[in-house]
Amino acid sequence: MRSEDAVLAAAVAQNYTVLATDGGHDLNSQSSASWSLDASGNVNMALLEDFAYVALGDAATIGKQIATSFYGLAPRYSYWNGCSTGGRQGLMLAQRYPTAYDGIMAAAPAINWASFLVAEFWPQFVMNQLNAFPPTCVSDAITAAAIKACDDIDGVLDGVISAPDLCDFDPFTTVDTRVNCSGVSVRISKKDAEVANSAWEGFRSSEGSFLWYGLDKGTPLSMGASSLASTVCSTPFNCTGSPFAISSDWIRRFVLQDPSFDLTTLDHKALDRVFSLSKERYNDIISTDNPDLSAFKQAGGKMITWHGLSDTLIFPKGTEQYYKRVEEKDPSVRDFYRFFKAPGVHHCSGGVGPVPVDPLSQVVDWVENGVVPETVDALAADGRRRNLCQYPLVSVYKGGDVKDAASYRCEEGY
Repeated sequence: MRSEDAVLAAAVAQNYTVLATDGGHDLNSQSSASWSLDASGNVNMALLEDFAYVALGDAATIGKQIATSFYGLAPRYSYWNGCSTGGRQGLMLAQRYPTAYDGIMAAAPAINWASFLVAEFWPQFVMNQLNAFPPTCVSDAITAAAIKACDDIDGVLDGVISAPDLCDFDPFTTVDTRVNCSGVSVRISKKDAEVANSAWEGFRSSEGSFLWYGLDKGTPLSMGASSLASTVCSTPFNCTGSPFAISSDWIRRFVLQDPSFDLTTLDHKALDRVFSLSKERYNDIISTDNPDLSAFKQAGGKMITWHGLSDTLIFPKGTEQYYKRVEEKDPSVRDFYRFFKAPGVHHCSGGVGPVPVDPLSQVVDWVENGVVPETVDALAADGRRRNLCQYPLVSVYKGGDVKDAASYRCEEGY
């Protein structure tokens, strides 16, 4: 059984009728090679639109029709549950198909697709420009130093930076520190620190202006295929960059329309242009940054978004920015849509921090019973339990067992 089938089976075991869509393309593939470009080398816009939104509306309509035909009754309620691209799809449904689902759980959503996919290449670009490719052991040492410096912001030493925005750790303080890399002593260089600093600060233009957010401090920088400053090394002194596959695929195929383009040849102004072209051509098609959720609200929809603050792929600040924009447009946003930060959690799952246990059930309870989710129950691998607070509140330790959620309260700040 495939892992995605197991997820569906779990929902069936809870008596749901379940549907899923691959958007018309290869399931779980990180390459668009089979469909992105037509025989003339042009972007296959029909298939991109299918992936972006068309398949979502079709799946909802067809799925309900099949369920109605089989059971003789229309579904009383329907829900969407997704993370990453699935989170983006949840927001796309709320924006384009506001009556398709009564409740939506959209975790770690790839909201600003056309922007952040180019921004994901930024750490690799910086390494190329510096001709410096830190081995994972060095990146991990810098991350560990940041966590050590900022772990106690929330009053609890648990290996988690709960408030990355309050962490003023300077990676350049690690320069000249020696790191044990599989028995080899390696010195952290100024360029190594610059790579980490750039990954945290985020994408900047050739003129120094802000283009997109960076990773939160405490996030693993080099964690194989699922991180942004990853390298591949034959020895700690002989490494090359290892870009995130979906990001490089997007730049080559959809923006440059050249599958064989050597991304290491991009200069800063060229990367600026790639970013601009990506937004100009595709933002209206695939990004889900429209803050107007009024139709979803009027339909009675309810939605929860949570995002791990140690997400190695999708920048949490992009999700926070979107939620702020929704709130600016509708100050009563919390009546139907709530956002929760999950400190120390990686992309959709994993990490040192407590991971949401069953947020979909809270969406269901909100829709069907009017139980408003003030917090989200979360559990860490070591048994620590925490109630994640609705944004902008934070979880503050009040004394007692640090592993017990009852030892914390949601407050306005630390």
